[in-house]
Amino acid sequence: MKYILLAYTNTADWASVDYSSPEFAAMCKFYEELGAELTESGELVTTMGLADPSLTWTVRKSASGPVASDGPYAEVKEVLASFSVVDVDSHDRAMAIAARVADNIGDTVEVRPLPDGPPADL
Repeated sequence: MKYILLAYTNTADWASVDYSSPEFAAMCKFYEELGAELTESGELVTTMGLADPSLTWTVRKSASGPVASDGPYAEVKEVLASFSVVDVDSHDRAMAIAARVADNIGDTVEVRPLPDGPPADL
């Protein structure tokens, strides 16, 4: 079963990250090692970090038609930082991977199944 893992990080932390810090280097090393492990096991489908949240646009329906606004939404404490798609044998395995990210990086990780198609009863 495929799952998407959505990693959210604190907005203030994103804005103040020191790319030369040992902490940032450790996070990069963790993700590199996790990616290699999941690639070797055949569980990694894709993963990608996202651009700075200030570059985000949101499109919403309105009475006069779609309206675009900058930013994901007003006054957020957490922003979507990255996503991964994994193809694992069980929900427990997807949760274990997400727990490793949360434990090592500190991000909040949303785990959501990606069904192969519409529900069987349709």
